[in-house]
Amino acid sequence: MLKFNDLYTDEFSKLDINCPLSEYPNPQFRRDSYYSLNGKWEYQIVKDIKDLNDDYEEVIVPFPIESVASNVKRRLKKNELIVYKKRFRLDSCFIKKNTFIHFLGVDQSFYIIINGNRLNSIIPLGMPSKIDISNYVKEENEIYVVVKDNLDKVYPTGKQSEKPKGIFYTPFSGIYYPVFIESVDDGYIKNVKIDTTLDSVNLHIDSNSSIFDITIKDNGNIIHNKKYESGDILINIDNPKLWDTENPHLYDLEIKTENDIIYSYFGLREVKLVDGFIYLNGKRIFLNGILDQGYYPEGIVTPVTYDSYKFDILSMKELGFNTLRKHIKVELPYFYYLCDKYGMLVFQDFVNNGKYNFFIKTALPTIGLQVKCDKFDHMNKLGRSNFIKAGEEVIKYLHNNPCIVGYTIFNEGWGQFDSKNVYKHFKELYPSLIFDTASGWYRGAPTDLDSYHWYFKNLDKLAKVDHPVFLSEFGALCYKVENHAYGDRFVFGYTYYPTIEDTEKAFVSLFENKIIPYKDKLVGCIYTQITDVEEEDNGLLTYDRKVFKLNKDVVKNVLAKLK
Repeated sequence: MLKFNDLYTDEFSKLDINCPLSEYPNPQFRRDSYYSLNGKWEYQIVKDIKDLNDDYEEVIVPFPIESVASNVKRRLKKNELIVYKKRFRLDSCFIKKNTFIHFLGVDQSFYIIINGNRLNSIIPLGMPSKIDISNYVKEENEIYVVVKDNLDKVYPTGKQSEKPKGIFYTPFSGIYYPVFIESVDDGYIKNVKIDTTLDSVNLHIDSNSSIFDITIKDNGNIIHNKKYESGDILINIDNPKLWDTENPHLYDLEIKTENDIIYSYFGLREVKLVDGFIYLNGKRIFLNGILDQGYYPEGIVTPVTYDSYKFDILSMKELGFNTLRKHIKVELPYFYYLCDKYGMLVFQDFVNNGKYNFFIKTALPTIGLQVKCDKFDHMNKLGRSNFIKAGEEVIKYLHNNPCIVGYTIFNEGWGQFDSKNVYKHFKELYPSLIFDTASGWYRGAPTDLDSYHWYFKNLDKLAKVDHPVFLSEFGALCYKVENHAYGDRFVFGYTYYPTIEDTEKAFVSLFENKIIPYKDKLVGCIYTQITDVEEEDNGLLTYDRKVFKLNKDVVKNVLAKLK
């Protein structure tokens, strides 16, 4: 049975083990046909599928098996399989001609067996998977999900580690994001791509239907309703209300075909790069940001409720931050919806693969070697191909979210390869997007932003800079709060402080002496970080989100000087 204690977030005690995260997970593409498979499943861990027996135990989906929230808390060994099993019933009126099962996150490869039929294996690369089960689904169903996760570095792995320590964290395996089923008739809407200007919305609808009934609402009032005979639709908006960080105005969107209805939304906004600075809706904006790793003590990478997302976003918004750098992790669609809703910009990292070498990736750059030819690094063809494909999928996944302001391709050299041509590839595919090619170091390739990670005394270099700089990481002031820390000792950090008062003074001094005087030459700055994460004690909040380490008013007053 799940146990709650003071080292977990308050949200953990609200976990509904029968159907956690039960809301429709993607407000950008919502339909009424929805059957959640979150909740209690059975599982076994075996070396071979032939080793299965009747001795199943209980697991709570969608939490990785290494997590407390899963009710398992066990590490998967190399070449072991997690076999999930669930029986479920669908009403006959639910089942239509086309039925799909969605897995929003499974690590690293998997296949399903539904009602005795095995389907092809899938390697999601950290992205959602949609599987057609139309020919196999019935009213009474039995499904097996067979997952293998060897933490293979040719696939996106991010900060997972077999030996978690410091900046590397507990690995996560199996089903770690929601699972659900939907069923639709022919002529359903497969996808909608939304592009906006400051006074128009352009819809690109992927569907076999020939008629589209489009309704746009503003605060519940219909401002547009018209039928179209094409899936490419340009609609001008009268008296447009723009989306920005202060007034994140969203328009509701309904797309109806003969047999399907999709509910969505959009924000009118434009993001452009002008002379090295970022402009939102024609006005230069300073990215006053904070690093967001998206880890939780009870679910590792998965929040137990969507209020966990809301808490992090609104806590940082209250302080005066307007940007989250989503660090080497892709969140559930609901996270980006909340950023859209509350006006929080997101600078999204790609998720790295490739092996990590401390000497090359940390020691040498720390002493000053930050320019390096990477053309022949990480020559594994599959690893390179997977990174490019995963990056393209992330961009498609987030295309419709107005909160997205840019993308980090490589971070601190992890998995970095041929950055000149990688930047060229993405820029040619997505010329309007902003890319930070090499966040931190090993620069030299073309990039939209000159990006640095400056800790220690490196911030003094700002005084000598004569061009726009994106300070994509800095800060990381460490203070450990007793009884709210993950471990018993400091393991990783830049500067430690014995008291809250000392930490607070250092925070104020850092901003007032090192950042604020050079605001005009900064594209933005990303403070490290929202919360402690496992053995890192450098968050503004403790890992359990129960203690804010600094006086909120002090932080607000400092950040207000960056507006």
